Amino acid sequence: MKRERYFQDELRKMFVSYAVIPVFVFTLVCGVIFMAAFLYGRLSITRRQNHLVAQELTRVLTGYQDGLKELSAIPGLLEADSGEVSGEASRSRIAEIQRQIYEIVYRLQNEIGYEAEFHVLDQNGNEIGYEVGTGDSRNVHKQQDYGTAVDALGRTGASSWGMFTAMDQKPGCPVIQLKNGWKSQAGILAIGTAVENGYLVFTIPARQMQPLLDQLDTQTVVCDAFGWVYFSNASQFLTGNNQVRTALDEAGHWLSDDGQLYLTMKQSVEPGGFLVYSVANIQNIVISLSIAGLMIITALLGMCLWLVMVSGKVTEKKTEDFYKILDVLGQVKGGNLGTAISIHSENEFQIIADACNEMISGLREQMENNRKMAILVATAQNKQLESQFNPHFLYNTLENIRYMCKLEPATAERMVFNLSGLLRYSLNGGEAEVTLREDLEHLENYLSILRYRFGKRFTCITDVEPEVLACRIPKLVFQPMIENSVKYGFGRQENLRVELKAYRHEDRLIMICRDDGVGMSQQNLSSLTRLLEQEENTSRHSGLYNIHRRIQILYGRLYGVEIRSLEGHGTTLIVTIPAHGEENHAADFDCGG
Repeated sequence: MKRERYFQDELRKMFVSYAVIPVFVFTLVCGVIFMAAFLYGRLSITRRQNHLVAQELTRVLTGYQDGLKELSAIPGLLEADSGEVSGEASRSRIAEIQRQIYEIVYRLQNEIGYEAEFHVLDQNGNEIGYEVGTGDSRNVHKQQDYGTAVDALGRTGASSWGMFTAMDQKPGCPVIQLKNGWKSQAGILAIGTAVENGYLVFTIPARQMQPLLDQLDTQTVVCDAFGWVYFSNASQFLTGNNQVRTALDEAGHWLSDDGQLYLTMKQSVEPGGFLVYSVANIQNIVISLSIAGLMIITALLGMCLWLVMVSGKVTEKKTEDFYKILDVLGQVKGGNLGTAISIHSENEFQIIADACNEMISGLREQMENNRKMAILVATAQNKQLESQFNPHFLYNTLENIRYMCKLEPATAERMVFNLSGLLRYSLNGGEAEVTLREDLEHLENYLSILRYRFGKRFTCITDVEPEVLACRIPKLVFQPMIENSVKYGFGRQENLRVELKAYRHEDRLIMICRDDGVGMSQQNLSSLTRLLEQEENTSRHSGLYNIHRRIQILYGRLYGVEIRSLEGHGTTLIVTIPAHGEENHAADFDCGG
């Protein structure tokens, strides 16, 4: 069937569009996010280690700069070995200066953690030899023992250039320069300052920074502002004369070099203008992630192809119950109400099938009720004049009209008008339901006739909540109730008082007619109650019976007329119907709610 194929195709397309494709796209997006997060994490590690090196270098430079200021404050540091003081006093003075130098240098090296060689030089660049016995690695050395470090400072004899020139230009201010940077792994970091009659200099060979490199898992290059390398563990990024390659210097966060992909980070160190480069090789990581991504994509594609192939069979199986329901509904549409849906899948379709079966059963019952209602309505219309306008009522009314025509013609005219209006409303074969307001308006014609007949002997009081006036009720509900009170309430008593009341209770409309008449005996009450429960009316009490049957056919057996009476204490009639404001559409209009 074309419709069946169309629905299955739509279901299949929906499955692919809202399940397969989103899963595929979601997996791809998650893969990209994972790769980006992984690379970002690697970049963060590179940045952190770059910052660590820059921070350590800054700490070393700052620490030894502060040490120069402290050492330059030692009094007589350059005079004690110049010959101006001689004899025992000179030796004692030199020993004291050596002790102070040793304490300061020893403390600095322990605090900073990277050993430096300390040099005291006169104005000609010659080292003043303070001997301090601190072991192999913490001595203040003489010039002949460390000629390489002193020569690297840039002064030979009386010539004036290099670091000495920089110190002379800024006396008292520390100067930082890299010496022997052109020698691989042989660079010397010099930190010096010019003082009165000479210079104080710390030199840190590149080998002293090796422990720092050992802490890192990234390749690191530290150079000065001119690109000369101080220390490094990444020789592939250095030129033949020990300078940083242009490719690394100009790279951003990514560098592709010699078929390899790197993450790079660059940071400057303020003291001395040094640059710190950190490089992480991510070539293998990218290849591994790419291979894993391709494998996942291949698996997803295979899964999607498999799902597309099996989706046809799955949709056909899952729509089998649907088409059973559709077939039965088609039969119902054609007028066959004797069919039923047979589904035992124990899923939602079974719930729908049960609901449809209940609906078909209810529709069948409703049609039967409608048939009975048509018969009942026809019977009720034929018996209305007999039950509501029996000959006795018409005879008395017409006799009163004849009598009033002689004495009070105007009153007689009004009675004729009321009687005609009441007959016209009763015999009108229009809607089965009217608003409560309409029924009360036409009820006034009947009450007027009763007032003309009985005068002050008859009293009727109406108490109706305004919000229920729009509720729809079966036509001619109140008139038979009042007629019942008049017919059986007067008895032998002189006066009769009738009260009409209507109000809403939850989702029900309650209408009450109460009189203070003679009431009913228990036997008559039981007989009338049994009559209301019968399917056919075999008595003369057609008024209340017709109301009760019409209500039950319209609204169900939960609603109808209830009679309460006690002999000598009047009778109460209670009519209960659903509260609704539009015929057959109670859920669409909520009167008084």
